[in-house]
Formats: sequence, C-alpha cells, structure tokens
Amino acid sequence: MVVPVEVGSRLIEAVPAVVDKVPSAAERVKREIVLARFLGKLVVDQGVRELRSRLTPERGHSATAASETEPDRDPATAPQSPAGPPAAVPASEVPDVATLALADYDHLSSAQIVGKLDGLDDVEREAIERYETAGRHRRTILGKLDQLRVASS
Repeated sequence: MVVPVEVGSRLIEAVPAVVDKVPSAAERVKREIVLARFLGKLVVDQGVRELRSRLTPERGHSATAASETEPDRDPATAPQSPAGPPAAVPASEVPDVATLALADYDHLSSAQIVGKLDGLDDVEREAIERYETAGRHRRTILGKLDQLRVASS
C-alpha cells in the first residue's frame, strides 16, 4: 500500500513542472508551424516563377530556337484542356488580375474558383478564361468555363 501512495505523491509534485512546460511547448510548435508554412509558400512561389520563366519564350528568340531546346512531343499525348489546346492570348488582351470579378484570384485554389464561376456573367467568365489561358492553364478551371459556355448556348 505504501508504493501507490508514494507514486501518487511524486506525480503530484511533478505535475506543476510538466504543466509549466506544456504552454511553452505548444507555443514552440505553433511558431514552427508558422515558419514551415511561410517557407513552403516561399518555395512554391519561387517554383512558380522559375516554371513561368522556363515556359515563357524570351524576346528575341525565334520559334525554331525554342523548338530545338524542347524534346519532340507527340501532340496526341500532350496535356490539353478539355476544349483542346488553349489559344494564344495576345498580351494586350490579358486582363489585369485586379480587374477580375473574383477578388484575390491568384490566391484562390482551382476548386474555389470553379465553385464561384456559376455566379459570374459571360463577360466576367471570358476575362477569367483569357487570364487563365495566358497564365497557368489550369485544366479544371478551363474545363468548367467550357462547360458553362456550352450550357449557356
């Protein structure tokens, strides 16, 4: 009977020390999570910039120079949007992201954007399509825009 009482008294003595450490450990974990999310966003943003710079032809290079650096691809196996390959949008026709009907467009996921497309009119959808075609070419968004275009006609 002495052993359980002794163990209980030691636990009671140790509880305040453990409780004092728990909030500081929780704060440390929160700080590390915030740091990890920040670094993750930084890495993803850098990757997007790098990818865009590689996919955007530099001015002054001819189309043949670009094709010499890319491997031969079979057009049948190349990734395409459901409506076919996106048409090139002249830079003058690409809307500014601030003018799009969806606020913070560049910070929304594809799923969030697709969920909001039904509530937009045809002009707003066309602006988003031009912006998306000139930029990230996300098939889910372009496919939904194509579905809405077919349904409205």
